[in-house]
Amino acid sequence: MLHPKLGQALRVAYYHALVFGLMGTTLHIRGNSRLIRVKKVSWIYLAYSLLISGGLLLDTYFMVPKAILDGYIHHNIVLQWNFFLMLGLRIVTIVCSYGLVWLQRRQLVKLYVDSRHLWRNYRRLLKRMVDQQDLEKLQLSLTSLFWRQTIVVYGALLCSSVVQYQLLSVINRQSLTALCARLSQLLHVLAVKMTFYALLLMLDHQFQAVLLALRTLQRRKGGKQKAKDLRRIAALHLDTYHLARHFFGLYDVANAMLFINMCVTTTSILYHAVQYRNQSIPSDGWGNLFGSGLVLFNLCGTLMLMEKLDRVVSSCNVGPALRQFCDLRKISKELQMELEIFSTQLHRNRLAYKICGLVEVNNSACLSYIGSILSHVIILMQFDIRRQQME
Repeated sequence: MLHPKLGQALRVAYYHALVFGLMGTTLHIRGNSRLIRVKKVSWIYLAYSLLISGGLLLDTYFMVPKAILDGYIHHNIVLQWNFFLMLGLRIVTIVCSYGLVWLQRRQLVKLYVDSRHLWRNYRRLLKRMVDQQDLEKLQLSLTSLFWRQTIVVYGALLCSSVVQYQLLSVINRQSLTALCARLSQLLHVLAVKMTFYALLLMLDHQFQAVLLALRTLQRRKGGKQKAKDLRRIAALHLDTYHLARHFFGLYDVANAMLFINMCVTTTSILYHAVQYRNQSIPSDGWGNLFGSGLVLFNLCGTLMLMEKLDRVVSSCNVGPALRQFCDLRKISKELQMELEIFSTQLHRNRLAYKICGLVEVNNSACLSYIGSILSHVIILMQFDIRRQQME
């Protein structure tokens, strides 16, 4: 039932999390993800996770001395404070992500088991209720979105590597070690993004499958069997809703730090772009090219992630999809009762993603996010102008 291309994409995301020790335990995947078995908590893997987290925190030792002595931020206090702020946020992100693996590993394993049970329990229902061509189109579209996100995040990493290499005032062993330390932390953030996006992809698949099943059910004829199928679809939606709530609650702090890190990183990149533009930071044609690519890839990656999160939330709240049943001329009493129960369930269980229970992430929040970044960049530009006038 799972398309091989989507299974391959999910496997790539799994290996991103596995290599950086972001899993609660390892999984056994065989035959294009047709068989997924959750193993018990492996202490060897947890020790490997501790080793990776210790290495990422040790990178700070190699980065800080070089940052203080680096020529391009030595005379700019804004860039200095920006560096230490981003460094502090990355350290907190590392602590939160690996703290989740260590402190909530049993809950993580339970999340994997619940996801597997959800897939296995309703596999026959989706195979019977949903048109296979529509389901294949859905899975191929999700696969395409995943590979686009992968290209964008790795394009941003490539551009960032080239720009940071050009910013080195002196190329020696110490500067190259500091550069490698920065890139290792960037790779960790990339793995966290890929894992988060893959989990959103699976939730989106289940909610979109519910919508496809409702459309197929609306075109079918029959009374009692139609009511029973609607009851099963409502059960699938409710279980997926609880799984999404479990995922959002478990990754709440880690995802909050990820979003804050993304906001500060975007502000820093745009401020560096301003410095490149007014020649405060000397650059050549290649620097301008890769710098422009970094700005483009970073904004696209952030917007794609937030758009996928908003799509998961909106596809969960499928209340308008039930209105198509009102267009039917004759509705049996059993089907009418199941529709009322399903509508009540949707009204009581509306999905919303809030960062630490405070800020809801949706399309309006995305616009506010972009506006706040531009406001911070303008404030930093005014601070630069004031400092140059005083000098």
